[in-house]
Amino acid sequence: MITPQEIEAKAQEFEIHTSSVQRDYVFGWLLFGFFALSSLKDSIFLKGGNALRKGYFAETRYSSDLDFGIPNDIAQPVLLGDINDICDAIQEKAGVVFVKDSNKVEEKFTATDTPLPDLKVYEARVYFKDFYGGADHITLRISMDVTRFDRVMLPVQTRKLIHPYSDSSEVASEIRCMKLEEIIATKLKCLMQRQHPPDLYDYAYTIKRLGGELNKKEVVGALIRKTIFSRNPAILKRILLKTAFDYFRETWEKSLVCAKQFMMKVDDAITALSSDLDVLFEGYADNGYTRFAYFDANLRAPIMHAARTQTLLRIHYKGDERLIEPYSLKYQQRRDGVEREYLFAYKLSGGESEPGIKRFVAEHMQAIETTETTFAPRFPIELSKAGEMPEDRYLFDPNKPLRSPRRTSRGRSSGPKYIFRCSICGRKFTKRTFDASLGSHKSKNGYPCYGSFGIYETMRY
Repeated sequence: MITPQEIEAKAQEFEIHTSSVQRDYVFGWLLFGFFALSSLKDSIFLKGGNALRKGYFAETRYSSDLDFGIPNDIAQPVLLGDINDICDAIQEKAGVVFVKDSNKVEEKFTATDTPLPDLKVYEARVYFKDFYGGADHITLRISMDVTRFDRVMLPVQTRKLIHPYSDSSEVASEIRCMKLEEIIATKLKCLMQRQHPPDLYDYAYTIKRLGGELNKKEVVGALIRKTIFSRNPAILKRILLKTAFDYFRETWEKSLVCAKQFMMKVDDAITALSSDLDVLFEGYADNGYTRFAYFDANLRAPIMHAARTQTLLRIHYKGDERLIEPYSLKYQQRRDGVEREYLFAYKLSGGESEPGIKRFVAEHMQAIETTETTFAPRFPIELSKAGEMPEDRYLFDPNKPLRSPRRTSRGRSSGPKYIFRCSICGRKFTKRTFDASLGSHKSKNGYPCYGSFGIYETMRY
């Protein structure tokens, strides 16, 4: 284990807090454990900010967690067992003292403490004692996200582990990383979804470091495949250019942990992104196709702002003003084959229907205005997934064939049917009575769902 003196020296060199140095050091050993000692070494791969710092660039920003992908499933106890075995090996080799009784692996939850439907991410937490010793040891935490059934668009790369510490020879090994071009494509996708300053920094830093060496065709190809905009990629470019840059200017220095010599000015990063988008999307002119299939940049920006700030939106829809709580943007297919993006929101007032969950389409949206009125979410806010293909891509149950309505002997329908959507998995249920309770069922993808009540959608005959 490195000494307190080396920790202090590295804290000055990296210009980060000593606790961050200790995490960065343990990151290196954990990666050595995953890719040299673990049973997962041939399947798991590193992605995100630490894939850049530990696999590509020694001098980029510090990232506070580890993000992994795995192409198949793994049970929580198996993953926790592997993590604990890695901790035992590190403790023996490097002297890092882990608090294994506190280590845990849990399903990833949203900010509203509700699991997202069909989200296959484990959040692992690993605890270790600080390196300064003494009776008042401080316990530090490392967070790791592991995405199961994670798909990559480009081949996973083998890279030398970057470990800038005195015991680097002891962890000398190769790690499996998402390809750099796909990492950058993912950063662009995340810019569109969550407007997180580190994503902009990672993109701009990589462009600055590599310039023409980065395969831009691979970047934009992976980006388009990761999103819903393959039929008209020019819309994606416009959305990225409408990123909330003022928010980035406000939060830039507070959001980044980076040595001053490698810190970029926020406006330089914005300029790098804006100018590079012209290169990326060269040849992707707006073809006018599916004009109303997507919420374009001018409509999307206030929706994403409202999701980030949990504030109400005032919309002008089909000639009427409505006040709504935004929850998700999903690209889904109707039974007739038409695909488009739907804004799912809870309507508080306006229009002719009762308050409740409603679907809105871009075609009938005349205007969207932000407000300063906050709301407490009654459902998970899923707008961080906007712009990518959802798990539940159908507005109907694809396992049920289209049936003609039953008719009575007089040729009339057999009465009203009430359509309820499960509040958790989104699956629709048809009932003869106005009863929102749901029995045990599975989601559209076959996974057990714990939803016990439905949200009223509509009535049919």
